[in-house]
Amino acid sequence: MQKPDPEILRRTISAASGRLETAVMIGDSVTDIRTARAAGVPVIAVDFGYNERPIAEFDPDRIIGHFSELPLSVAAISSGF
Repeated sequence: MQKPDPEILRRTISAASGRLETAVMIGDSVTDIRTARAAGVPVIAVDFGYNERPIAEFDPDRIIGHFSELPLSVAAISSGF
């Protein structure tokens, strides 16, 4: 089993005592985005990952350029914006 198999993400969330309906995936690749989508989890992508194409092409829910933007992005996803 490996990404983008959503079971990996589901098990990780469960192991962290989290809930799928409140989880957010943070990733830097199209595989991360596909894994989150397959698991039904919103995804925030960083634009400083190792992709050959711009991460925006893969339609994450949010894109951040620095981890300092993460708290506001998670809050926006959590509130539905």
